[in-house]
Amino acid sequence: MVRVYVNDVPVDVDEGSTVITAVRKAGFKVPTLCRLGDIYREASCRLCLVELSTSKLVPACAYPVSEGLKVYTDTHRVRRVRRIVIELILASHRIRCWYCMRKGGDCILLELAKEYGVEGIPVCAECKLYGEECLLTKGYICLGPLTVAGCSSPCTAQGAPCIGCRGPITRRDVIEEAAKFYIENGVDINRLLSIMKLFWSAVPELSKVVDIIKDVYKVMVR
Repeated sequence: MVRVYVNDVPVDVDEGSTVITAVRKAGFKVPTLCRLGDIYREASCRLCLVELSTSKLVPACAYPVSEGLKVYTDTHRVRRVRRIVIELILASHRIRCWYCMRKGGDCILLELAKEYGVEGIPVCAECKLYGEECLLTKGYICLGPLTVAGCSSPCTAQGAPCIGCRGPITRRDVIEEAAKFYIENGVDINRLLSIMKLFWSAVPELSKVVDIIKDVYKVMVR
């Protein structure tokens, strides 16, 4: 056994263990996508970075413990780097939450984005309605595909469409995917834009969102 200090809390773990074992045994948490084995393997996501007393940042899931090792899981530097990592992951992640099997409470990226204040995932990730239960498929104009997540979607949980309380997504790729989803469900662009302007008329980013939606409709709807 070796003694490791996690946030100054002493904990004994087996020799040859990784830091993440010590962190969990000490009662702390670090984010990780390792369980998504089809996507990330061998410390490649870098979300579980922790800071050593030497100021070195290391991945907790791969770095081996040693006697007297001191680890800090939630320093300002660690949180800043994790936020950057989350932004990079989302930049390369194709967000189509309305089709995703993890929506409705099982999306790790959504929880991390909420915790670290990263914008980029729509309310659809929080919606518990699936398939033909989706309000858009029933003819409602729901702003969920265009609205920043983080509200836990109380509207859709009650069977009412999202009215965009948290404001519009600004990521172009997400807006484009949302526009395609609206088109697939036969949503008239004029109805959509009317509701967007009703609830987001004071939002500076609205014109940008509107322009992107118009571009997609222009290409896909003849």
